[in-house]
Amino acid sequence: MNTGLILTLIAFLFVAFALLSGKVAPSIACGVSVIGLWIADVIQMEDVFANFVSSNIIVMVSMMIVIGALLKTSILSHIAGVLRKSKGGTNIRMLLLVGMLIPFILCQFIGGVTSMITVIPLLIALASEIGVSPTMLVLPASVGAQAGLLALPIGGGAAQYLMKNTMIANVGGTETMGFWDLCLTRMPATIATFAFVVLVGYKLLPKRELGDKEALEKKPDVFKKSELPKWKEIAAYVIFFGSLVLMIFSGQLGLNNTMIAAAAAILCGLLRIVNEREMYQSVNWPLIFMMSFMLALSTALNNSGAGDLLASALSGVFGLGNTVLIVAIIFLFCAFLTQLMDNTALINIFSPIAIIACMQNNISCLPILWAIDASCLVSYCTPLASPSALMAYKLGGYSMKEMLKFSIPLILISAVVSILWIPAYFSL
Repeated sequence: MNTGLILTLIAFLFVAFALLSGKVAPSIACGVSVIGLWIADVIQMEDVFANFVSSNIIVMVSMMIVIGALLKTSILSHIAGVLRKSKGGTNIRMLLLVGMLIPFILCQFIGGVTSMITVIPLLIALASEIGVSPTMLVLPASVGAQAGLLALPIGGGAAQYLMKNTMIANVGGTETMGFWDLCLTRMPATIATFAFVVLVGYKLLPKRELGDKEALEKKPDVFKKSELPKWKEIAAYVIFFGSLVLMIFSGQLGLNNTMIAAAAAILCGLLRIVNEREMYQSVNWPLIFMMSFMLALSTALNNSGAGDLLASALSGVFGLGNTVLIVAIIFLFCAFLTQLMDNTALINIFSPIAIIACMQNNISCLPILWAIDASCLVSYCTPLASPSALMAYKLGGYSMKEMLKFSIPLILISAVVSILWIPAYFSL
């Protein structure tokens, strides 16, 4: 082994340890590793910092600013109103559906845990009105929040396909994902999972009071009425929904998503919907630094040969030649691992290695990346799986047996649908 390969392996393993253990902030771990490789002359300065001005980071930052402007409107207050009006009389199934859909929608704007903290008090109040145990709603809300993370091309999700494309390009691949690909490959399994919970799954949940009501005392006031003038609130809606429509049809219009997102963010500033400080505060800077440095690390994996070494360990799976079988193995493997570690960490660690393994075996990496993304978002089986699963565990006072009893059927349904759908979507 040459020195560059050894140093890159050490850097990669350090990042993996940091992401999985939580001992070091992900952005710091990625930054330290990449800067260290730069100092050691394993990668060049342009490789270290190129991703900070890449199209995917520009889209992500810009859409975070647009989301920041949108959150100054009354949109979440309107969503709360819909929730209160959608209790469906004494219909537990309607309440369950709303209880999953609202976190699914909210987490496009405010994150999974925050969406749960926000929506559960409303669900508990509605449950009390129709005589339903609150523990029948907390885990389903967690499922909705987890399924919704980056599921729609909104905010950070708008740049996910660009992020995957950059990762592919950084290791020498030529394939590209489309704007809707990640959303459309995940949606059938999400629909099937929601349907099972509403029709049958809720019967697997215990019926009792909540285990930790104190967690709800810290809920953020995201449902407050807007203080913006009416014209600015309307302008925020127009900019947000208009930018989404333009991004969807960017190919036909001869535009690119970087232009559209940047123009939308600048327009929010020019109209003073958000001021300069609010624009800065809207951006999740640790995520931006982590993503930028992680992409640089994927470049180092490719350039040093470390990626080839790690990917060769997967040759037994990726050399099978059957896309359905490979997707099945990868999905089940990641779905198991994500119950024991953070899902985002698993996606970031495994994706570049999987891309290189696909290139070694002359197969498309797209269905594999879709399978990794879909499988890592069924992380609601244990408290270790995700922050929203941990919150559900604490708030609902569930035992591990109760969580497994409810979650395992959902994971199996998601696995079956995804294993059949992802290769079929790829072949369309």
